[in-house]
Amino acid sequence: MTLSERIRTILDETKVEATALAKAAGVTKGTVSQWLTGDIKSIKLEYAVGIQEAYGYNAVWIVMGKGPTKAAIFDDPRPKPVVPPQKKPRKEKAETGEPTPLTYIANVQNYREIPVVGRAQGGLPDRIWTDGDYPVGATEQFAQLASADPQAFLTPVVGDSMIPRFNPGEFALVEPGTEPELEDDVLVRLNTGETMIKRLLSRRQGIRLGSYNDSEVFTFEKEAVTWMYYIAHPVPARKIKSRL
Repeated sequence: MTLSERIRTILDETKVEATALAKAAGVTKGTVSQWLTGDIKSIKLEYAVGIQEAYGYNAVWIVMGKGPTKAAIFDDPRPKPVVPPQKKPRKEKAETGEPTPLTYIANVQNYREIPVVGRAQGGLPDRIWTDGDYPVGATEQFAQLASADPQAFLTPVVGDSMIPRFNPGEFALVEPGTEPELEDDVLVRLNTGETMIKRLLSRRQGIRLGSYNDSEVFTFEKEAVTWMYYIAHPVPARKIKSRL
């Protein structure tokens, strides 16, 4: 069963409109339409989690087409640390009849000091890194985080247009080495000097950017954009440390 068929099944069984499903997933109605037509053939786990929480459909089934259609429990199926076997034997887990959760093993060697650079609106330079791999505009603040991008940096979130994904006072983990895809969160620097955190909606006939808590869409010519970087995820302020 394709993603299109799985989304259609949810709409048919719940009798909800595409607009309601889009709100639950945290995407636009246009994205739901593209799921249905097959123009977008995959769905992010975070969107599937929103659908599970609203309508009870198993997020793993929504993303991969595997496992039971309905979630046995309304737990967040996003990656969790592996539970040691002696504390929770595999046999006990099998007897519960619950879907096998996605798991990962955190490698402490991947964690390093990632610097805080400038502000999310203004204050960021045209060029973030020097030829000597020194971050321009780096502050005395940093966070111990895991990132495969050697040029990753953090920037404070300013403004409320990206609530609830990004809240004022939090930080955004930016990974310049990852090419942004449609529906990704991005940090965009304009030739005017303005810098903003937005969602990448389209690259056709210019770069179209949107927000999470309003319907306003911004369209810019490609020449008007100095750079556009992928944002991996938000980082809470309590993770930020200072060398002072």
